[in-house]
Amino acid sequence: MMMSKELFLGILSFVLWGLFPIYFKSISADSIEILAYRVIFASIFGFMFIVLFKKNSSLKRIFYNKTIFLKLSLAGFFVTLNWGIYIYAVTNNQILEASIGQIINPLFFMLFGAIFLKEKISNLAKFSIFLIFIAIGIEIFANRSFSVVSIALPAAFAIYGLIKKKIQTPILESLFCETICLVPICVLYLFFIEFKGMGNFELNLNGILLIGAGLATLVPLITFNAATRTLNLATIGFLQYITPTITICFGIFIYEERVDLVKIISFLIIWIAVLINTFDSIKTKPKF
Repeated sequence: MMMSKELFLGILSFVLWGLFPIYFKSISADSIEILAYRVIFASIFGFMFIVLFKKNSSLKRIFYNKTIFLKLSLAGFFVTLNWGIYIYAVTNNQILEASIGQIINPLFFMLFGAIFLKEKISNLAKFSIFLIFIAIGIEIFANRSFSVVSIALPAAFAIYGLIKKKIQTPILESLFCETICLVPICVLYLFFIEFKGMGNFELNLNGILLIGAGLATLVPLITFNAATRTLNLATIGFLQYITPTITICFGIFIYEERVDLVKIISFLIIWIAVLINTFDSIKTKPKF
């Protein structure tokens, strides 16, 4: 039985996201500089794709609707914050902490939906969220600390999701509007560090990677958008764990990040929570 095109594109999307640690680790620049280039060139490449796919008219409609544009601008702040936290984690040897954030991301969506949108969640989902807090508590008790990355990463993306929930806009046009508002700030920052002699952009492989960060942002989004047209939610729910699984492997086996007994126990509890939530999602959600 051959794999469907949509399933292939879905797997490809999550594999590409899983390769991000290698990409960002390969760039010689600090996390803020990488983020600035990512925002600028995600906007530039996004506009190029909009023109290529002839979506100019839908982009104009968004620009003329001030309410939607302002909401997208706010969403852009939080998705950029999410990107920045992730890049910081990868470039500062916290890949495993970022992986935890990716794993528990769906549970944060549920938690925020229940708190801010009064959405009902099942008892199993509540138990899954409770287990996440148990895992966090174990790390805090054992190590007297817990990585902010593991909480801030999914929290920023969950807030982004809350804002986007009621804005029905195409993905390319939406991402362009989300990033374009931050481009002036990013450009000013890059001019400042270049003026101070602290910039890392050169016409070499490092410069190409900095520019390519924008394209690397768009490609998996485009393939994922194509995949979700026919894939059911249960399949997407399973596929999304490809990304943190890959990044965990990178963190442990390639970048040799420290894994102690406490972290192993925390990971096991988190994975149990994820499996419970996935089972609950398959049981309760209709197939499409």
